[in-house]
Amino acid sequence: MADKPQARSTQFSRRMLLRRAVRAAGAAAILGLTANRAAAKISQAAVAYQPQPNGDKRCDKCAQFLPPNACKIIEGTISPQGWCRVFAPAPR
Repeated sequence: MADKPQARSTQFSRRMLLRRAVRAAGAAAILGLTANRAAAKISQAAVAYQPQPNGDKRCDKCAQFLPPNACKIIEGTISPQGWCRVFAPAPR
């Protein structure tokens, strides 16, 4: 009688290993590009940044503010008393 063929799904091959390596490298490259885009900041002009407050709204009361004079999403140096259109009150 003829031997039954073995299931190939449980065997590893060089081709399968190479395909997985290429997919992993591609995924790592895509994730790397995404992380670089997230690090890009918006210009002060694009968000109408001003160095003075808008009423009670001030950079030092914003969730995006990074003491002493920076912002998570706006490029450059900012004043803690400044304001822009992306102001979001910090949780208390």
